[in-house]
Amino acid sequence: MSELFALSRDLNILESGKEKKSVLNRLKLLNTVFKNEAIAIGDLSNEMGLSFPTVNGLIAELQQGGLLVSKVKGESIGGRKPILYQINDAVFNVLCIEIERFAIRFIVLDNNNNVVYGSKSFSYEISAEISKIDELIYSIDKYISTIGLDMKKVSAIGLNMPGLVNSDNGTNDTFYVQEGFNLRVFLEQKYGKFVSVINDVKAAAFSELTYGAARLKKNVLVILMDWGIGLGIISNGTIYMGNDGFSGEMGHIVFVEDGELCYCGKRGCLETIASGVYLVNQVKADIKADVPTLLKGLVDVDDLLPQHIIEVANRGDQYAIDLIHGLGKNLGKAISMLVQILNPESVVLSGKFAKAGALITIPIQQSLNTYTMNAIRKDCVVELSSLDQNGYAKGLVRHTFEKYFEQHLNLLN
Repeated sequence: MSELFALSRDLNILESGKEKKSVLNRLKLLNTVFKNEAIAIGDLSNEMGLSFPTVNGLIAELQQGGLLVSKVKGESIGGRKPILYQINDAVFNVLCIEIERFAIRFIVLDNNNNVVYGSKSFSYEISAEISKIDELIYSIDKYISTIGLDMKKVSAIGLNMPGLVNSDNGTNDTFYVQEGFNLRVFLEQKYGKFVSVINDVKAAAFSELTYGAARLKKNVLVILMDWGIGLGIISNGTIYMGNDGFSGEMGHIVFVEDGELCYCGKRGCLETIASGVYLVNQVKADIKADVPTLLKGLVDVDDLLPQHIIEVANRGDQYAIDLIHGLGKNLGKAISMLVQILNPESVVLSGKFAKAGALITIPIQQSLNTYTMNAIRKDCVVELSSLDQNGYAKGLVRHTFEKYFEQHLNLLN
């Protein structure tokens, strides 16, 4: 880890053009290796536009510094298999902070997605009020003390959260709002670390594209569905961010004219009829009305979570099945509009509702069949996320590493 930052520091203080170019090339090589996960020297030479001997020399220097290792062999058609190079473990450790509407999760992963410090989750309610930022700091400090985290081993902090997040400037126009307040700068000053901030569904899309169901695909819609609904757009193999980073606010498309008031301030948003919040509120009302369901007595009604509804639906509770089916139909109708416009090869359902499996994918598919032109729909598949419990954190690490190079070294295009 210290070797990487030493290179960054050297780039800024070296006066000799030749020395600076050497350091810059080493950093570019590390960035190229990271983007490819593992890569052969010939491919490195081609991607960087440098000669084979030059790249070979850079690799030798980075291996000597402990930044680069050869771990696996690549495939070949006859002859000796080429050596693939990877960034060494623990070169770049990221404190990942995943904020939901009513919970916060922490874990520290390195650049190869190894767990450096284990995960912890706490109850947490995100707020638009800037005065509540102290609760975020309290939660971060609580994780640090609970897990015994040595912050000297942390290279950067990556934060994903709901809301209108501009990942280029590190602001959120939905939560912790105050004129002139910059969340990224605030956290950098507080903890003395490089910080990246990204919308939660963009982090999910990064993860699906690199490690999940969208891997090796070009045009995919990632639907993140937990308490709310978000859309990640993968276009031609990259994450589409939008002009201000605000793309994908699918949950706040007005879907019902003069419908229920949404927390965003508008009426009839999709989230008011197809979201975790909607389901939980509906169940609470129905339990009070004495509707028969296995959810009664499962947990205290005030502690009800979307995953509880999914759990009993998977156990055969007809009430919960019907709720999820209705939600899936509404969600599918909204997705059909996106499919008509964007013509993706795949729709990936990510988030907690992926655990509902066919109970939600079937009504989504039925709506697509009803509302989408056959020529557009027939080659588009609806899939469930294959990410593990650290899946979104892995995308957050990748985004944070890329932002580190982009913002501090200006290496990315």
